[in-house]
Amino acid sequence: MAGIIRRRAGNPAAAVEAFEKAISMGIDSAEIHNSLGLALQDAGSREKARHAFEQAIEKDVSYTEASVNAGRLAASEGEFEGAERVLRRALQVKSKSPLLHNALAAVLHEAGDSKSASEHFQVSSQIDPGNLVAVVRFAETLRELGRSPEALEFLVAHEARFRGAPEFAEILAGTLLDNGRVAEAEERYERLAREVPGYFAAHRALARLAVEYATGKDPYRSYRALVAQWPDEWAIWENWLSLTISSRDFEMTISLAEKARSRFGANSNIDYFEAIALSEISDAQKAEMLFQRIEPIMDRLPHFWDSRARNALRRAEPEQAEAAALRSTTLDPKGQFGWAYLGLAWRLLDDDREFWLHDYERQVEQRPLDYLSAPEKLEELRLCLEHLHRASNHPLDQSLRKGTQTEGALFRLDRAEIAQLRDEIRAHVRDYAANLPDDNDHPFYRRKAEDIRFVGSWSVRLKDEGFHLSHVHPAGWISSALHLTVPEAPRGSGANDSAGKLVLGQPPSELGIGLSPRKTITPQEGSLVLFPSSMWHGTVPIDRAARRLSVAFDCLPVKPG
Repeated sequence: MAGIIRRRAGNPAAAVEAFEKAISMGIDSAEIHNSLGLALQDAGSREKARHAFEQAIEKDVSYTEASVNAGRLAASEGEFEGAERVLRRALQVKSKSPLLHNALAAVLHEAGDSKSASEHFQVSSQIDPGNLVAVVRFAETLRELGRSPEALEFLVAHEARFRGAPEFAEILAGTLLDNGRVAEAEERYERLAREVPGYFAAHRALARLAVEYATGKDPYRSYRALVAQWPDEWAIWENWLSLTISSRDFEMTISLAEKARSRFGANSNIDYFEAIALSEISDAQKAEMLFQRIEPIMDRLPHFWDSRARNALRRAEPEQAEAAALRSTTLDPKGQFGWAYLGLAWRLLDDDREFWLHDYERQVEQRPLDYLSAPEKLEELRLCLEHLHRASNHPLDQSLRKGTQTEGALFRLDRAEIAQLRDEIRAHVRDYAANLPDDNDHPFYRRKAEDIRFVGSWSVRLKDEGFHLSHVHPAGWISSALHLTVPEAPRGSGANDSAGKLVLGQPPSELGIGLSPRKTITPQEGSLVLFPSSMWHGTVPIDRAARRLSVAFDCLPVKPG
């Protein structure tokens, strides 16, 4: 009992001590070893936690919680095969456990296997029809697999049981949107925002829907209603401020920050949001003052140092940008923004480490997908993707301008065209990764692995001078652009012969640095361009009457099981 109390009180070291003492006194049950594992995990001792969970399973293989925790720990370290093995072994003993089916489904889903995950969520929902997690996640996987009509039918059948659950209401609204029922989806989100006002996902969904589907409504209308009713609830203001930042609505951020500060007084989070916004609208000096003020509070947060480095670059202070970016990469060695800003700082400092970090000749490859050289295959894939573009405008928080982006994870769709594309791309990425140097001192090369998993995949359709802002991919390790429809090169006097080209190594234009790209690539239909996720990349606008269709993705290395 002492260990449980100490863990709940947020003292994992004391909890570990209490559980170990209990074991030494002969209280040697599966439950106590499982509790020890959780406390060790809280304390950051992951290997010891793994051993404790194994001990718990050895004591009682039918003690479900230990297998679930062991599986989750392995999955969190990218060891999906090991996690799956633990959970399947437990299911041999307790085949009717919804908890085990849900846990295995979650591991399979994270590993990229939506089809198998869907099967286990379905089994769990059949064993326990009142299991909200199973019902919601089964519907979610059906949507990912491209079976949205089936997902909608399933959800409608379960609506009476879960009418009061916001997670259920949210996925039902999203599934209506998938099925082209925009007005009904909007009404559902509106109702959810009214009935469960603290469920911020509904408010964000309304904002996104208003912009991407061009409803003509105020995207912030539900937030305005919230602060009018509960003006002293900081969580509302914080969530709204965060949304304005991700949506790049910086004027709104500053306006909100002023109102929030007048109500809440000095607040480091308000200062942080305002500093980012001020930096983005070219008041970098005032932003720096705010960053300095909150540095003692946010010193351990990598995203703070990323923002600080960005502002230093904008202020033409490459030495400060270098120091801030180095701090970020120390705190989070896998963080892509820190390395991206460090590369820019080194370039401005004329430091050769820029090319050590981003070797544009070695790390960037354009590879044709041979099967797409057949015109019928290329056209088949184009048609498949065109049907997936449902929105009217680009997403609030993405790099594209004047275009649309598909919803969800493209490579999870259960369609023959997508499955073939995914498998072909996986083979190329594996080959690309296998040929990277073995270098444990390099942030990109040291993550080299034999296998990869996709953590994001989508299609982009640009039109009417559409383009991508220069950006990086914070969720990835290796990223890519696959070009499927490429406009013809412009002709005639005054034509822009760089239109539509992929540019790499060029800083975001909004930083005002004015540096040229390090590498420019002319897109080829049916060809894949691979590069590190931390490498700046964007596109030159296409011509006014042109259209361009592409696929992009991020992937991470997978540890062997």
